[in-house]
Amino acid sequence: MTRDDILIPPFKPELYASPIRDEEIAGLPGALDRGAEQVDPVTFSVVHARVEGIMTEMTETILATARNPILHGAKDFTCCLLDTHGASILSMVDCIPVHVGTMSPPLRFVIRAFGDDIKEGDVFVNNAPYAGNSHVGDFTMFAPIFYEGKLVAWACSKCHLLDIGAHIPTSMDPFAKDIYEEGFHFPGVRLCRDHKPIDDLVRFIAYNFRYSQQWHGDFLAQLSSLWVAEARMIELCKRFGYDTFKGCLSECLRHGERAMREEIARLPKVTVTETLLSECFKGYIEEPLELKMSLSIDPEEGIIEFDYTGMPDQIDFSYNLSYATCLCTAIQGTLPVLSPDLPYNSGALERIRVKQRVGSIAGIPQWPVGTEVATVGLSDEVTNLVFKTWAKVLPHRALAGMGEHPAANHTGTGVDPRKNNEPYGHLHYLAASAAGATEGFDGLPHMFGHCIMGNMGYESIEIHEQSLPHIVWEVKAEPNSGGAGKWRGGVSMSHRQQPVGHDMQLIYCGTGHTHPAFGLFGGQGGSVADHWLLNADSQAIEAHLENMGEATCRHDQHWYAKTGGGGGFGEALERDPEKVRDDARDGFITLDAARDLYGVVLDTGPELFAVDTQATAALRAQMTRPS
Repeated sequence: MTRDDILIPPFKPELYASPIRDEEIAGLPGALDRGAEQVDPVTFSVVHARVEGIMTEMTETILATARNPILHGAKDFTCCLLDTHGASILSMVDCIPVHVGTMSPPLRFVIRAFGDDIKEGDVFVNNAPYAGNSHVGDFTMFAPIFYEGKLVAWACSKCHLLDIGAHIPTSMDPFAKDIYEEGFHFPGVRLCRDHKPIDDLVRFIAYNFRYSQQWHGDFLAQLSSLWVAEARMIELCKRFGYDTFKGCLSECLRHGERAMREEIARLPKVTVTETLLSECFKGYIEEPLELKMSLSIDPEEGIIEFDYTGMPDQIDFSYNLSYATCLCTAIQGTLPVLSPDLPYNSGALERIRVKQRVGSIAGIPQWPVGTEVATVGLSDEVTNLVFKTWAKVLPHRALAGMGEHPAANHTGTGVDPRKNNEPYGHLHYLAASAAGATEGFDGLPHMFGHCIMGNMGYESIEIHEQSLPHIVWEVKAEPNSGGAGKWRGGVSMSHRQQPVGHDMQLIYCGTGHTHPAFGLFGGQGGSVADHWLLNADSQAIEAHLENMGEATCRHDQHWYAKTGGGGGFGEALERDPEKVRDDARDGFITLDAARDLYGVVLDTGPELFAVDTQATAALRAQMTRPS
């Protein structure tokens, strides 16, 4: 590798995709130390629990100090600790699924870019997808942790910013066809020396990002989380000793690998192939693309491998996956069907592998095509395909299709007349898509999509209205949105809001609008996502909005957006009538749906409704009788 390989793009994928070799970090004191080979199980349990507690403290630090509502409100960020090779996640707590596989690749690039010039008190940022990051909006910061001059581990925080300095005010620009339209990329840049921010870089970023005061607050919150981790890890080294502590970190990864090998050993040796149709986007994807993958399981070798080489070619807009988010789709689609007791570290996760093709829409993109919405959109679609593929292998554990990340969860911008027309930008997390059902359980609501899977929070409506010039008129469950089945798909949500004293620009690119989330084994699909502009007085529809585009919501209009429902599992006529009664009473289904989809006749006279058992039996018999 020459100096130009790490200086001048396009960078080779090997710089972030391939593991760090020992010789590449031999000049960093302590980087090759594995610690004690034998660790007392009680000591290991205490250290492992404390490490997870440190990550919780990192998380709470950002929640308490960030300025950006997508961080302190919706919690669109993840904190973790990585080993000295930058390849292995030691543990992840309360993480965003699409962040799980997008921590190691950008750190590998940083380690290769700086070599031996990594010192105590340094902090680096890498938000560049072509240098291993997820997408440009995820400001991913790394701090090396040293103890007595030796490298112990790396602390990482990945935070989604509201703006990244692009031509439109968002970090989720669907129209960006290449990196030059996406905003500012930092492919492995040192931000701090000796625990002090580098002033000229801070000044440069603040000058080029919108909402600079807000960004600076978020930057300090991220720094604080990294330095909290550093202080706590040093305390653990002092308490248990350097050798014992590093031995515990090594054992974390060995434990993860053992647990995953044991899990895979119980799976069948099989290869299956599955397809799914993509979202359509006017002017970009007029006819649905066929997304295709294969899944192979080798129980003896302890490997789960996905082959994505049959995916379509990349296209010139930001819908393409980056290398890291492509890897994540396989991980986030596989972990829900495996044991929930698996440790979430690289020892386990590296047993899940993905064959990726260069130049593919879901593979390794070719420079400089856009990937700005790589964490959502196609990521959710491909993960739904992973769910569908696993249904062929483990039908009793399979999940029906999940509602995807819709237009409802995208950007609104404008000016705040209460604050001298100060500009604002906001990503909306007031309503979430729902999960599909699985055998024995209805689908969970409030999941947002596969990229999130319920690991973000709803915004506080009160704080939303206090911070932004909006009125949130309504947030509610959408009736009949969960796919009918023996186990019902999760119910979707909707929001209805209005800009106050100004007109709000909407910028959006949602999936789950074209095709419903699929049902399994006789279960029906969930509802699709959609959104409209309504007249504020009459509530008449004034505009039906596309799944991708820009629109202006005037001050005399409401933006009404609904998310996607989850797919059902099993035949609807086999659903317990009492569950149908509960759903109707709760407003999750209408009385017509109870009768026409589930064959259940309800007596609405009692306050809590009642099942008319005889009428239900007769109706179900009639509905199952061959025509």
